[in-house]
Amino acid sequence: MALIIYYLRFKNLVFQEVMYYSKALGLTQTDLAKMLPNLKQSQVVPDPSKRAIIAPIFNFPLQGLDILNSKLAPMAKEKGIQPFR
Repeated sequence: MALIIYYLRFKNLVFQEVMYYSKALGLTQTDLAKMLPNLKQSQVVPDPSKRAIIAPIFNFPLQGLDILNSKLAPMAKEKGIQPFR
């Protein structure tokens, strides 16, 4: 049970970071989808323009968030955007 809670907490933290950088860079859901090489049809890319308190639990994997985060963080740094917390 503790492992599931840790996973969900970590996933939510990465999700919040991805949404922060996406909004700061002015990216759309379509822009984010283009950054994911092997997106499955059943996966719904989070939309930075919609407010979300928690990460999508079932329809978007942590791996996708990690890929986005690894691409967005350097882009944000290059543009002089403050790091996420």
